[in-house]
Amino acid sequence: MERNVSLDWAELVEEAHRRRKSQKLTQRRLAAMANVSLPTVVRFEKHERDIQLSSALRILDALGMVERNIEGTLLVRGAAAGPYKVMFAPAAGAGKPLTPREMAERAALEELLRGLGIDAGGEEKLFADLVREGIASIPGLQLRPARARQLWPEQFGE
Repeated sequence: MERNVSLDWAELVEEAHRRRKSQKLTQRRLAAMANVSLPTVVRFEKHERDIQLSSALRILDALGMVERNIEGTLLVRGAAAGPYKVMFAPAAGAGKPLTPREMAERAALEELLRGLGIDAGGEEKLFADLVREGIASIPGLQLRPARARQLWPEQFGE
């Protein structure tokens, strides 16, 4: 599947420059925070394209412009055969209450678990916990923010 993705480098650099100024950071301080050289920050802000992508990403990350995965715990409530309420509890909190994703059948839950990268062992443990307790969890799950918004739009949406 080919996707047409474009990046407006000039706009990205201008936004980074605005953020540096609004955070009252000198170029030298930003370089230290990003673990890059001062000349690298200077070249970046002059829109020069001869810097390494890894350096540009470190600068953008230091300015809070790189989206990070959300780490948390997947919580599942329900009987072994369903129905289920599936929630994602971020480790750092999301500022909104947990919202359950309703699933009527085991096959739908299994498909979701596979889509989240849960291996067979984790899936087996989850269903065993549901049989025993009626509740199960998978801690340490990492979700991309876009995936979290897709699965739990009320909780992670704008």
